[in-house]
Amino acid sequence: MTFHGCAISDEMTRWHQISPRPKKLWMSMLRTACLLSGLLALSACATPPSSRQISELSGVEMYEQLCASCHGVSGRGDGPVAPLIKIGVPDLTLLAHRHGGEFPEEEVRRTIDGRWDRPVHGPRDMPVWGWQLYASANLNDTAERARVDALIGRLVDYLRSIQRD
Repeated sequence: MTFHGCAISDEMTRWHQISPRPKKLWMSMLRTACLLSGLLALSACATPPSSRQISELSGVEMYEQLCASCHGVSGRGDGPVAPLIKIGVPDLTLLAHRHGGEFPEEEVRRTIDGRWDRPVHGPRDMPVWGWQLYASANLNDTAERARVDALIGRLVDYLRSIQRD
């Protein structure tokens, strides 16, 4: 049995059947539990692995750790956190399709690193990975900038590889 996307065990439903608590209280508690579990999942997608760990990851592995909680394992916008995002989560497998068959590499790169924000869509719900991956206090550190660009490049290459018609 599920309630607002959360699985409910038989024990929970039996507890409700024998409990004298009113149904409204039970539903309120259940909604709160679902909300808390969703917020926990959302916080997981906003916390990248340490820079030492991430520098060793492939594009697929970075996607799985940084993006899949919202965009889904297959990139179709159906991750476990997606229902909590008000503006919706795009299907990343159709990026090229939406751009006339050409993968929009620079737009994707700018979206990931935070240089391109879409204010008409409301607040930015997606983490700005460019800044979160940047491990230097010096904003003009060219070596660090190159390292982050290479990481984002791996992720962009993976996104290009999952495009479908």
